[in-house]
Amino acid sequence: MNKLLRKALVFLTIFAVVFSLAGCGDTSWIVKVDDVTVNAGMYIYYQGAGYTAAVYELAEEDSTYYYYYLFGYSLLDQTIDDQSVSDYMSDYAVDMCKQYVVVQKLFEELGLELSETELANIETSVANTWESYSETYEAAGISEDTIRKVAEATMMEEDVFNAYYEVGSLNGTTEDDIKDYLEDNYARIKYITFEFSESADDAIDEDYKAEMLEIANSYLERAEAGESMDDLIAEYAEILAAAEAEESEEEEDSEDTDEDTAEDTEEEAEEVEVEDEEVDEYANEYIISIEGTSPSEKFVNYVFTVCNVGEYTVIQDDTCFYLVERLDILERDDLYEANRDSYLEALFDDAYTTLINEKLATYEVEVNENSIKRYTAERALGMD
Repeated sequence: MNKLLRKALVFLTIFAVVFSLAGCGDTSWIVKVDDVTVNAGMYIYYQGAGYTAAVYELAEEDSTYYYYYLFGYSLLDQTIDDQSVSDYMSDYAVDMCKQYVVVQKLFEELGLELSETELANIETSVANTWESYSETYEAAGISEDTIRKVAEATMMEEDVFNAYYEVGSLNGTTEDDIKDYLEDNYARIKYITFEFSESADDAIDEDYKAEMLEIANSYLERAEAGESMDDLIAEYAEILAAAEAEESEEEEDSEDTDEDTAEDTEEEAEEVEVEDEEVDEYANEYIISIEGTSPSEKFVNYVFTVCNVGEYTVIQDDTCFYLVERLDILERDDLYEANRDSYLEALFDDAYTTLINEKLATYEVEVNENSIKRYTAERALGMD
């Protein structure tokens, strides 16, 4: 479980600990890595972060867990890869404490220093956090100094990562490397859906399926002949809306609707439509990830394996045909600029984790089992 330090703040959880006098031995520290000792307060902090991380992992399999979490239900008895959430939290926290030390040592070895701006941002963050949650943290055994150390480590970790993997860094990364990652892992598309079955479990009407394929191919021909994909999408949407209207029963008083109100509504709709045309430069576009599952896994797989940039293609999954136009994702400068750092992080996430683990393997590490036994997950979340 190799989580990066910067993720700990994203997964911040507010929690309470009720301390007891039980326990033997010195439990003021959790791990010693070479000459650096990490205190128990930081371990408790990362336990809370580990619980939130566990919730996200569980929610990836079943979104219901996220709602359980929001309503305060304990998820400690759940398992992640045959490991209890309690053990997951403990392992997560110990790993984060070890990585905290590794980042500090790499930061020093690289000759890096926190800038005045970074230091100012750290102090602002700590002050705001402490003002809002000092009572909770103090009750948990987490000091303001611990919060400051976590914030500093997060900033240091970002600087270390950039020193290795940013453009012009030790790794020799180029801007094209980041753009290649974007092209390989994301697709920019427009598409029309031609449904031939409501469910993959339903029996397929082959005649109707053939009819929908013929319609899809007719739209393909029109797109290849130069008709706008946006116009084709709008046209087919109108056809579907009209068909749905024919099937639905009209209410008896529908014709008695006040004409003035209807006119006002039409005017408002026209205004909204004009506004949308002005601000939505990329209408009908979707950006999908190679790991995505919407509208289906087969759809995503075919987009990345069959559909070529600049071309129109008809593809199929279990219930629908799709006419897909794949566009050049690098033409979206706004998309690249807004998400560039995320692409860089994803590109080198595994390499960075390997770097941290290899560096850690060269250190002498001691884990305080007395502290591990004392500061349980249940206590960290106030559930003991």
